[in-house]
Amino acid sequence: MIVTALLLLAACAPAEAGTVQVAIVRQAGSARIVPEGKVLVSQPGAKSTPLEWKGELTLRPREGGLRLADLRLKTETRLVPSEGARIRVGPNFYRGALILRLDPGQTVTIVEEASVEEYLEGVLPHEMDPNWPLEALKAQAVVARTFTYANLGKFRKDGFDLTADTRSQVYKGMTAVNENVRAAVRQTRGEVLGFNGKLLRVYYHACCGGATTDAGAAWGGSEEIPRPLRGVRDPWCATSPHMKWIAYFAWADLTAAISERQMLNSPLKSLRIGARDAAGYVRTFLVRSGGESVVVKASELRGSLGAGEMKSVRIRSVNLLKKGVEFIGGGSGHGVGLCQWGARLQAEKGRNYDKILTFYFPGSTLSEVDE
Repeated sequence: MIVTALLLLAACAPAEAGTVQVAIVRQAGSARIVPEGKVLVSQPGAKSTPLEWKGELTLRPREGGLRLADLRLKTETRLVPSEGARIRVGPNFYRGALILRLDPGQTVTIVEEASVEEYLEGVLPHEMDPNWPLEALKAQAVVARTFTYANLGKFRKDGFDLTADTRSQVYKGMTAVNENVRAAVRQTRGEVLGFNGKLLRVYYHACCGGATTDAGAAWGGSEEIPRPLRGVRDPWCATSPHMKWIAYFAWADLTAAISERQMLNSPLKSLRIGARDAAGYVRTFLVRSGGESVVVKASELRGSLGAGEMKSVRIRSVNLLKKGVEFIGGGSGHGVGLCQWGARLQAEKGRNYDKILTFYFPGSTLSEVDE
């Protein structure tokens, strides 16, 4: 395995180099906080003091600031756990500093500031099964780290880097972290994917259903798509439970879903596959509503119907029934980049993580972060 140096310019991020700020609570009416161990309270212009309150504390907005139990705090206050301490927020535990903020709408936001490596430990078990083979988890760790650095500052206007949900990467602090996850992060420490000397903007999904697709075909845009993101034929995920699925939607539900984005003169009468991309993913459907034909983007229809119901747009066929439409498809997710089920099978067959990454991102370079 050859690892080259890659210079990352992360100056756009509000956090210090090597750290990430993640919104773990956003614009909530209140939040439950439970400190475990020694925690310091740090407020602007004041000396840090120990948090004396124990047990479950409720964070609420107040006029001009925040209230934590009976403590009156300033609009931006930090709770800093000492070595070995942690803080529970809702059901999850965190070991980084928590930034408590009062929002303009008299709600509260909590942002954790953690090192990128600690953050990745909290991402992996919620983006890939933590009990999967180590080499698959190592591939996931590299892709998740690359995604993190590529998206630092994405939510800068909101005062943090990333969200803790699927808009960024699912993150739950120390929850569900096991030794397998720690090993995957530790053994790939600082490694990211690059292309032509630059950080590669990577993606991943559960199952491609036999082929990953071109990032440009999936999301459009006029920029030239780099070679590592143009898709590959993938025989590795053939044993995935997502390889074939059937989804049924009533005509009324399809009409309502399409009407969220396009004006229809009457209920749907028919639906068929329009255009596909080179990998077999459906890009458009053709529907008839009254006397007119309408082109519907497949990704938008999937978004309206729910990604949990229509698992992907790699749809093999549609069957028109009296009361609705049956979609027969394969795969789960957008289909771009790393196929997680394919990575699992490759790891089970003895392939190392760098080989897995080269397969899904051909032409990319495994590189080390240089800040």
